[in-house]
Amino acid sequence: MTLLLLLAVPLAAGLLALGLRSRRALEAVNVVAFALELLLGVRLAATVLAAPEGVVVEWGEFLRADALSAWMVLVVAVVSLASALYAVGYFRRDLAAGALGEGRFREYYRLTPFFTAAMVLVVVVNNLGVMWVAVEGTALSSVLLVALYNRKTSLEAAWKYIMLGGVGLVLALFGTVLAYASALGRTGGEVLPSFNWSSLRDMAAAAELDPALLRLAFIFLFVGYGTKAGLAPMHNWLPDAHSEAPSPTSAMLSGVSLKVAVYALLRCHMLATAGLQSEVSRHLLLGFGLFSMVLAGPFVLLQKNLKRMLAYSSLEHVGLICVGFGLNAPLTVLGALLHLGYHALTKPVLFFAAGNIHQRYHVLDFRRLGSGLCRTMPLTAWLLGVAAVAISGLPPFGLFLTELTIVAGAFASHQAWAGVVALIALLVVFCGVLARLAHLVLGPPRGDTGRETWVAGNVLALAVPLGALAVFSVWLPAPAWRLLEQAAQLIGQTP
Repeated sequence: MTLLLLLAVPLAAGLLALGLRSRRALEAVNVVAFALELLLGVRLAATVLAAPEGVVVEWGEFLRADALSAWMVLVVAVVSLASALYAVGYFRRDLAAGALGEGRFREYYRLTPFFTAAMVLVVVVNNLGVMWVAVEGTALSSVLLVALYNRKTSLEAAWKYIMLGGVGLVLALFGTVLAYASALGRTGGEVLPSFNWSSLRDMAAAAELDPALLRLAFIFLFVGYGTKAGLAPMHNWLPDAHSEAPSPTSAMLSGVSLKVAVYALLRCHMLATAGLQSEVSRHLLLGFGLFSMVLAGPFVLLQKNLKRMLAYSSLEHVGLICVGFGLNAPLTVLGALLHLGYHALTKPVLFFAAGNIHQRYHVLDFRRLGSGLCRTMPLTAWLLGVAAVAISGLPPFGLFLTELTIVAGAFASHQAWAGVVALIALLVVFCGVLARLAHLVLGPPRGDTGRETWVAGNVLALAVPLGALAVFSVWLPAPAWRLLEQAAQLIGQTP
């Protein structure tokens, strides 16, 4: 019942929020629901590790979780819980300042659980068609959150998000239909094949799928889910949506929503690799991943807005994850999975800190913010600085290890050119992020020199993910390591 409960808990929280009137009750329901979701995620990981074949199925295999699914559930739950904790103080301040109305406040707490439920459904459902529906569900729920403040800029960002994301998902739907048609072609339609991902992959491994249709299907699926993942050049919606959304939503978009789309892309990659007996899907992941990393660099260097800079940083990290999978060496696949988790712990902290800064100064433009944040907002500045060091890939944090692992894996697998390109892109973004944030945090303060006030939820939301990142950077529990190894073996299986 673990998989069913993983879906039921956030759905119940969303439905309960429809009838609740108390603000405190809405906040408590979100926090409790996502804490339960994390506990269930840990339970699912333990169950997968204990299962003889490393797979948990429910509802006649409609719901199915392997090591990759369990890892993604943990990532979704951790970021959702951190965002729920941060949202308490964040929206209370916005309500007190009149920046947000009562109706919009309630809308956030009603939509966010459905957003999380849709992301969980993507990673635990076995049916390719329902997976597409779930990805569409993440887009529909999150676009309303992007437009929450009802400003001209936020409405424009929401429209761009839904238009570009909608086109991408239509292409993904075509690809899903073609993938099923590739199974029908060999049976002549006399026997309808299962639409379950696991069944289609078994057919692919047995060379029972039409390779021409499957190749065309993967191209549509790659462009469709690649758009939702924010891969360049389909990324145009990403900086606007991330910068205009409330900071708790920005954290969920960057921390997990992009990765959930990458998960859908990975499932299609695994299907195409088995069915085509070629490396076409791997080459696409590698090529578009490197292009995303290279494109992100100049925008980070020249960016004037803090949250937009963080959004372009996400483009680089998603690109690096895809590069790791595209290189398809055991070392790089494992590094990409671990990088996905470390990035999910780090990026929300940066968006939470940006939210604190915006609520204090009502701007995010670097020139207007000036410098000296360490004097006016010392705790935010300290946590922002630590997170900036981590996201830039400096030791002792785990992102340094995963970036080094992927680059080293490229050289070890005789793909040195990819390692060189990735390394140059990482250095460019490193210089841009540290230069911008060092100037913001250090130096003499300008203007307002009053000190910040803090509430416990905000401290926990920023400090706990960073603390977890520091611990897991030097020590990863044995069960988590086994889970990652199993997931890497699933992805790295070659024809």
